[in-house]
Amino acid sequence: MIKDFDLLKRNYARLIIHRGLNIPKGRIIRITAYLDQPDFIATLVDECYQSGAKRVYVDWIYPPIERIIKKETALNDLKNLTSLQKEKIAFDIKHNVSYILIDSVDPFYLNGLDPLRASLPENSTRAYSKKLRGDQGYYAPYTIASVPGEAWAKRVFPHLSKEKAIEKLWEYIFKFSHVNKNDPFKEWDEHCKEIDQRAMWLNKLNIKSLHYTSKNGTDLTIQMTDKYQFNATADFDILTKRRYYSNIPTEECFVSPDYRYTEGFVVISKPICQNGQMIEGATLRFKKGRIVEIHAKKNERLLKQLINVDEGSHYLGEASLVPYSSLINQSQILFLNTLFDENAVCHFAFGECYRYTYHGYKKLSKDELAKRGLNFANDHVDFMIGTKDLNIMATTKDGKKVPIFKNGEWAK
Repeated sequence: MIKDFDLLKRNYARLIIHRGLNIPKGRIIRITAYLDQPDFIATLVDECYQSGAKRVYVDWIYPPIERIIKKETALNDLKNLTSLQKEKIAFDIKHNVSYILIDSVDPFYLNGLDPLRASLPENSTRAYSKKLRGDQGYYAPYTIASVPGEAWAKRVFPHLSKEKAIEKLWEYIFKFSHVNKNDPFKEWDEHCKEIDQRAMWLNKLNIKSLHYTSKNGTDLTIQMTDKYQFNATADFDILTKRRYYSNIPTEECFVSPDYRYTEGFVVISKPICQNGQMIEGATLRFKKGRIVEIHAKKNERLLKQLINVDEGSHYLGEASLVPYSSLINQSQILFLNTLFDENAVCHFAFGECYRYTYHGYKKLSKDELAKRGLNFANDHVDFMIGTKDLNIMATTKDGKKVPIFKNGEWAK
């Protein structure tokens, strides 16, 4: 039994509210959660109100029903939002609703479902939200965190009983979010400060390109945009002037590279869990920015389907730097959850960019950002490329060579 379990859960809820959202009093909060950990969601709702929330809504998802709906609903009906769904999105935009997603779902609950159906209606919801907000519409703070659902815990720890698997997964969640420390907020702040300093160092280097090499065959070069801006997962709420963190836990410095100039070959170093299936032993080859070769030892067809969703998914939307010695990677566990697995080692994502990693993005339209090398797509799929011997060499705009990673770790 975890010592001080209730206190740790309360501190975790507080971290999500006070460091994740970090919103002022009087805000409306919408929590999306699965029917796995109702007690924790009750704690989270209580903490929202104790922190001054005006109103809290909880949208529950029950995976077996969700799967039936995605499988049996006519495709056009899945694509087209109902008037009720549209009204809900419009309400959230009008009232600057902040979001919390608490993920506890069985990673295989959509196993075997067509990738297009699996992504709906979520992709339609995002597209409609973007349409209502406009190119530079305000996005309220949001935070993604996880709690251990029974099915997820058993996937990660199949040799343990249900109770022990859930307890073990809680232990790792507390550890990765620094909640198991005497002063969780201080530990979180110090950890994130270090990541921020890494991002500031990268931004001062005035990098033109990054060259990735590893003994597994990875030999890839990506190019930065003219005004690239590496970020940690801290973001800045332009309305309230407060920082918030979109991911708990977090280990990464990330940027959206110039999608037009990626060249070379990359080996995907960890399995990808997507739509309830595992993609393993995958490699990609890029030419003039575009993915031109796709191979995988397992589920190659699914990987090709993900990349063929649209033209934008054939190009990179994110490059993220994470040391091989990260807390998550030290566990040597594949968590089958992108929030954890992407924070284990260096990774890329094909598909949608993060426009805020371009300095001055608020003054530019989507088309203007695309002309400057930012990739726009309907999806965003992360894949890990970090290894113990990964080296990354930067070439600056004045021609200098600066090592960024040596043998999987920060060079400086």
